[in-house]
Amino acid sequence: MKYLRLTCFVLLAALGVVRAQDDEERRRPPTEIPDFSNLDEYIYEPKSILTIGIRHLGPARTSFSGGGTIFSTLDEPGPARGANLLRHYHDGTIQPDARFAARVDNTGNPVIDPTSGNQLFDAIAPDGRTNTWAYSDRRQISDDGYLVYHGYSARVTDDRVRGMDTLASNGIDISTSHDMGKLFGTKMSWALLAAVSVSDLSAQTSANVRAAVSTDSDYYSLYGQNPPDSPYASPSTKNVTLLDSAGSPLLTDDGVPQTVVADNSVLLANESAARITTVVTDETSVRNSWKLKGAFYTFRFGPTLVIPVFSRVQITLSAGPALIYSGSSYTVTQTLDPDTGTDITDTSTDVANKVLPGYFADAAVQVNVSDRTGFYAGAVFQSAGSFVQQLNNGTAQYSSKIDFANMSGLRAGMSYRF
Repeated sequence: MKYLRLTCFVLLAALGVVRAQDDEERRRPPTEIPDFSNLDEYIYEPKSILTIGIRHLGPARTSFSGGGTIFSTLDEPGPARGANLLRHYHDGTIQPDARFAARVDNTGNPVIDPTSGNQLFDAIAPDGRTNTWAYSDRRQISDDGYLVYHGYSARVTDDRVRGMDTLASNGIDISTSHDMGKLFGTKMSWALLAAVSVSDLSAQTSANVRAAVSTDSDYYSLYGQNPPDSPYASPSTKNVTLLDSAGSPLLTDDGVPQTVVADNSVLLANESAARITTVVTDETSVRNSWKLKGAFYTFRFGPTLVIPVFSRVQITLSAGPALIYSGSSYTVTQTLDPDTGTDITDTSTDVANKVLPGYFADAAVQVNVSDRTGFYAGAVFQSAGSFVQQLNNGTAQYSSKIDFANMSGLRAGMSYRF
C-alpha cells in the first residue's frame, strides 16, 4: 500500500507539471511564419537576340579604263609576194591552182582507166592563175578591175576613264547581339553586335572607243572578168559534150553522147599585184563592252545602344568597324567592225578577290510582338576602301576601280530572343 500511494503521488505530480507546461505554452504568443514576399522570384530573361532579314544596299562606284589590240586569229595572208600560196583573209581565201585537163589520145578521145573505168586527168601547166578562191563582199571589186582582199587589226588608244555606279543589291543579313546590361543606371541598355551580310556586285557599260585601225589590202587581177555575185567560192565545173572533127557529138556504143567534166571557174591571179597598208584612227570602228560581276561580304562588329520607347518598341543604334571581302569577275569585249567581212571580237576575263577594312553605322526600330519574337526595320550606312582590278594579257590591258565608300541603304527582318 505504501508503494501504491507513492506511485499515485508521483503520477499526479507529473500530470501537474505537464499541465502547467501546456498552460504556459498556450499563454505564449504563436510562432510567426517567415514572410518570403520580399524575395525576388527567379525568372529567366533572354540575353541574346538573333536577327535574319534583307539588307538593301546602294551602289558602289566603279570606273573602267585601258586599251588593247584586236585581230582575227583566222587571218593568215602570208607574205606580200609569193605565187600559188594558201592565203586566208578576213573576207576570202586564195588557194593553189587545182585545174586539171582531161587526158586524151592522139585522136582527141578521152583516156579511160581500164581498172576503175574513170576518165583520167592531168594537172595543167602553171600559168599564173588559180581556179580555187573565194570572196565575201561585192565591195572587194575595185574600179580598176582588181579583187581586193583584206586583213584587219586595231589598237585601242582611248585614254578616257568611264565611271558608273553598280546596281543596288538586295542581300541576306544575319546578326546576333548579347545584352550587356543597363547603361549608367537608366532604362537604356547596351549590347555587343556581330553581323554578316552578302550583296551582289554588278556593273556593265559599252561605248565606242578611239582606235587606230590597220588594213592590209592585197590586189589580185581578174584579167578583165566579172566575178559572180558574192559570196562566191570556186572552182566550178560543167559537163561538156565531146565532138568529132566534123563537130558532131561522139556517141557511146549505146548511142549516148560522150561528155567530160570541164572547169568553168573564173580564173584569178595566184599572186598579189600589190599590198597596201593603211592606218586610220577613228572613234566609230571599235566598240568596247566592260562587265563587272561578283559579290561581297560585309562583316560588322561593335556596340549597340538600346533605347526603350514603349513597352514593346525600342530604338537600336549600332556602330563599329567593318570588313569587306569582295570577289569579282572583270570581262572586256573589244569588237572591230571592218569595212568588209564579219565583226572581229576579242574577249578577255580576269578574276580577283580583295579584303578591305571599313566602318558601319545602323539605326533601326525594333517591335517585339512577344517575349521571344519581333520585327525590325531601319537604315544602314557603311564605308570602306577601294581596289583596282587589272586585266593584262596578250590582247588586253584594262583596269577597273571598285570603290566601296559611303554606301547606304535599308534593312528589315525578324528577330528572336534566346
